[in-house]
Amino acid sequence: ELQRKALAGRETQLGARHPATLGSINNLALVLKQQGKLDEAEELQRKALAGRETQLGADHPETLTSISHLAVVLQQKGKLDEAEELQRTALAGRETQLGADHPKTLESISHLAVVLEEQGKLDEAEELQRKALAGRETQLGADHPETLQSISHLAVVLEKLGKLDEAEGLHRRALEGKESQLGPQHPDTLTSVHNLAVLLQKQGKLEEAEQLYRRSLNGRESQLGFGHPDTLRSVFNLADLLEAKGSFMEAGQLYVRHLQGLEELHGPNHALTQRSRSNLERFQREHGPVG
Repeated sequence: ELQRKALAGRETQLGARHPATLGSINNLALVLKQQGKLDEAEELQRKALAGRETQLGADHPETLTSISHLAVVLQQKGKLDEAEELQRTALAGRETQLGADHPKTLESISHLAVVLEEQGKLDEAEELQRKALAGRETQLGADHPETLQSISHLAVVLEKLGKLDEAEGLHRRALEGKESQLGPQHPDTLTSVHNLAVLLQKQGKLEEAEQLYRRSLNGRESQLGFGHPDTLRSVFNLADLLEAKGSFMEAGQLYVRHLQGLEELHGPNHALTQRSRSNLERFQREHGPVG
């Protein structure tokens, strides 16, 4: 609400294309992304980017920031090819304008690697995440939040490559650092809690995984809200683990909640909603109707 008021005031006082107005558009889009309102966030990031390209030029650092921010939203919406293209553009621009070791350049390396990981291009993703991590350790220090993010991202890639022991060590290191630097309830800390739980489930360590899933779910409900995409991810993963353990009643209730959350977030016809509905139907075929 405050960001919307700031934007309205700047549009009135300064005009729609003023750099400060474009900054307010960008800031509002970031808030909406955090809230999981990705369609409006995308619309505003495209508006901010178009304005900055016109007012500041294609290679200006703020324009490159808008390119990167838009790419992150598109990645979260599953538009991975456009996200990759934009992150490569942002990275090339930042390397030229800021240098290879600048924190913003290292951010672009990490963001690009995350997109590549989601596309299944795991070898390049691992190479880039190791590069980003090494740069951040040197430039920012071992316990800086961005360094800890790189540790988390590298761990996820290694997990997908089947390097589970190294991945577990990195997940635990990231979680310990985030608890110390950000606090136990910070959304980034809760992401590390969730990621470690996913890995432990793959390793068959179900008791610790369940404990961590419950912690991530409770924390995300408190910090992000019941309908946030990250909260719903925790709902689904806890349900999946409980089904594997034979706790069918609670698992079924969580699958229902997951479907209802996605219907509210995306509508009944979205691919994620349809996938959740199909999974619930499978569960009920195998285990009976959910009470």
